[in-house]
Amino acid sequence: MPRAMTSTEKQRFLSYFPNLNIDQAVVTDEANPAYNCIAWTVGITNRWLWPGSSLGHFDTFYRGYGYVRSGNGPIAVWGHSTAGMTHGSISGPGHGPRWESKCGGDLRIQHGLSELTGSLYGRVLAFYSRGRALPAPFTTVAEDIMKEKQAKSYLSASQKQLLHKQQSEIPNDLRTAFDRAFKAWKESWFRGGLAVSSDPHTRAVGREFDALIALGPAILPLLIERLAEPENFLALQLYDALQSDENLLVQYEPDDERIVEGEQGRAQRVVQAWFVNR
Repeated sequence: MPRAMTSTEKQRFLSYFPNLNIDQAVVTDEANPAYNCIAWTVGITNRWLWPGSSLGHFDTFYRGYGYVRSGNGPIAVWGHSTAGMTHGSISGPGHGPRWESKCGGDLRIQHGLSELTGSLYGRVLAFYSRGRALPAPFTTVAEDIMKEKQAKSYLSASQKQLLHKQQSEIPNDLRTAFDRAFKAWKESWFRGGLAVSSDPHTRAVGREFDALIALGPAILPLLIERLAEPENFLALQLYDALQSDENLLVQYEPDDERIVEGEQGRAQRVVQAWFVNR
């Protein structure tokens, strides 16, 4: 049920968005790292979707749902520039009297459109509305995605056995260093302003990430095990940085319907590609 912000939430969100009217903001869902702002604008609550960093990427992605850029519309997208997109909001039936945003992995809130303007999201750069007779090929895929139940792990018994063998060849001190560094990095994923960031690439910076990069590609079998746990989908940023074999990389263009599987689906495909090519 929609509710008012707690005093702690008000303080936190005011630090994110100095223009937010925290007394009028309405919470419509609790913090949930499984989905983000872009997913919510297309009605998905179990995947983390990111079209890419440019407004052109957003145009292509929303076209897959039958939306086109317009002077006004129920979807508003944000950025620091057309090459640095940050966020999406939605309005209309089912979203309250104003606008609604899922703020990264943090709360979903109703707010005034201009109230999120600032250093984190920038400003509204474009709107999208339904295109007349425009096909929406992503819609059916999205409906199937919403019916799926999240698995605990993407590994089969035989894959676990093979991965255990690969990991046994890694020196103990490297495994220990990886475990310690990965734990520290994961704890940073939703710290401070990252809590409301929907761009996965924002997690690929900082001393915690640098410490893992310094360990080198030898840690990839250890990383695959972490990626096999759906909650660790943001670790794809580390995998993409360390993996030099193009056959083992999984990337989508924003017009590829697989993008609707979200970062969770991409992580699953990375894990399966790892074993297919071993």
